[in-house]
Amino acid sequence: MNIAIIGYGAIGKHYIEQLKKFKNINKIYIIENNIIKNLDKKYSIIKFSDIKNKKIKIDYAIICTPSGSHFNHAKFFLEQKINTLIEKPFVLSVKDAKKLISIKKRNNIKCWVAFQNRHNLAITQAEKIIKSQKFGKPFFVDAALYWHRSKSYYSKSWRGKYKSDGGVLFNQSIHLLDIIVYFFGPISKFNAFAGFDRKKLEAEDLITINFVHNNKLISNLKATTRANRDYRMSLDILCRKGRFLIKDISLNKIFYFTKNHLKIDKNNSEFFKKGLGPKSGMGNGHLKILKEFLNKKVKKSSKNLDIEKNLYVIKLIHSIYNSIYSEKKFNVVKDKEFEYK
Repeated sequence: MNIAIIGYGAIGKHYIEQLKKFKNINKIYIIENNIIKNLDKKYSIIKFSDIKNKKIKIDYAIICTPSGSHFNHAKFFLEQKINTLIEKPFVLSVKDAKKLISIKKRNNIKCWVAFQNRHNLAITQAEKIIKSQKFGKPFFVDAALYWHRSKSYYSKSWRGKYKSDGGVLFNQSIHLLDIIVYFFGPISKFNAFAGFDRKKLEAEDLITINFVHNNKLISNLKATTRANRDYRMSLDILCRKGRFLIKDISLNKIFYFTKNHLKIDKNNSEFFKKGLGPKSGMGNGHLKILKEFLNKKVKKSSKNLDIEKNLYVIKLIHSIYNSIYSEKKFNVVKDKEFEYK
């Protein structure tokens, strides 16, 4: 099979490393407008503007470009009936999300979003605990992301802007928001507050949100990129008979707390497994996604990564942004696009 990697930044390079583990790949095309030095000869470089004019057979496309360009790139490949995997968020617009879903369904092909943390051992174990109610019924969730993003990170013209990147909610803490919704379902109401600290930065770099879910569970999310270093990403789940905590930079450690006991579950924490302890916040989930995505026999994601099943999170984020600028006390999720003015 032939695979196209669109974009050769940090995440594009990460996918290249994962694809080296597959023996049935004939060719990898890297679609990138910039010159890449010291690249292995087995990879071919193509400019996206030229791809329409070249007769190249591509079986799978993996989109790793800045979020604001996901729609145009995904639309092109989906219209060519090419199975497409898109880095999170799969788009920044509710309208664009609906368009891609329509094309995907019309052409009956795969189009998934790479929420790789759903495949973490710790997340999978937490999902089992919630379903079995081992610690009783969950009633409160506290999610936090305290990361550092430098001035040089935001020096790129597209960073920190609503139409090309989003803020800490759309870019970084969407991973936590995704898991909260994935575990506990839709939101009945919420309130949100954001901070805007950096000069020339359009979108927020600090946010706190309180959610009430349809099942009456209460959750909150706190996130920032202002911290002086990467401190934590964590999901703390309180139940009637105990508590379990998922933490580390890529959510790959799980701890259990009962009345008189604390346990670190090393069997379900990739952090402690040889060769799996992550070197970055990207974690190990991308390989698991690829094993399913590149399998012709698999039509639907085992972790519900199909884009139509992830439209809700896009709507939720737009509802949060609308609420921040309207300053209403309580809000509900609406099918309404956020427009920065």
